[in-house]
Amino acid sequence: MGEDNLTDYRIDLSRIPPDFHRIVKAWYLWQAVYLRARGSYPGAVQRAPEKWETAEQVFWGARPPQMTARSELAFIDDADVSYFLVAEDNLYYIDERERGSRGRYWMFRNFEDAEKCLLFLISQRARPGRYSDSPRSRWYKEGLHPQVFLHKADPENYPGRVTLIVDEEPVDRGWMGENDAVPFSHAIVLSYEELDAVLREGVPDDWFDLNLVTG
Repeated sequence: MGEDNLTDYRIDLSRIPPDFHRIVKAWYLWQAVYLRARGSYPGAVQRAPEKWETAEQVFWGARPPQMTARSELAFIDDADVSYFLVAEDNLYYIDERERGSRGRYWMFRNFEDAEKCLLFLISQRARPGRYSDSPRSRWYKEGLHPQVFLHKADPENYPGRVTLIVDEEPVDRGWMGENDAVPFSHAIVLSYEELDAVLREGVPDDWFDLNLVTG
């Protein structure tokens, strides 16, 4: 589809630091996919927001990403799993909250790897079709990517946690649970742009025809 087919959607990123803009825009694109997979689209619901909602939340069918602390970007889903990107001491953590319980499950040394992890999580939730047809399912079946080595740095205190070493780099890229590390090993070796293209496979191209207008 050409640019003339894009639909303009105005979004407010004024309270989001510029470094986070790319992954926040990705949320809007994949939320549109989520809606389209369910026979809807952004703006389909026309009603006044409830007391606990914003007009933007009604428009997009979910609460858009927001800063919940100076260095914490939240992707809150009140009905399902919420994710939090936390920058601390030059490291990037992703927390998960489900049924009121929040835990820290991913750590990355590079910001782009944290972005890729969030993109992977967001797209996996939103994409149409069966789980068995998803990139996560396919990559899990393929097993660990040959360029990635997993190491259990602290098996006594964190028996399920592994660090990821890519291409024999001298420093690991971060840590996560082994069940997550196997499929994500295929994502971490890609650039953000390459991963974005792979994750869009199997989704109709025109479902991404959104021009996100900021300012």
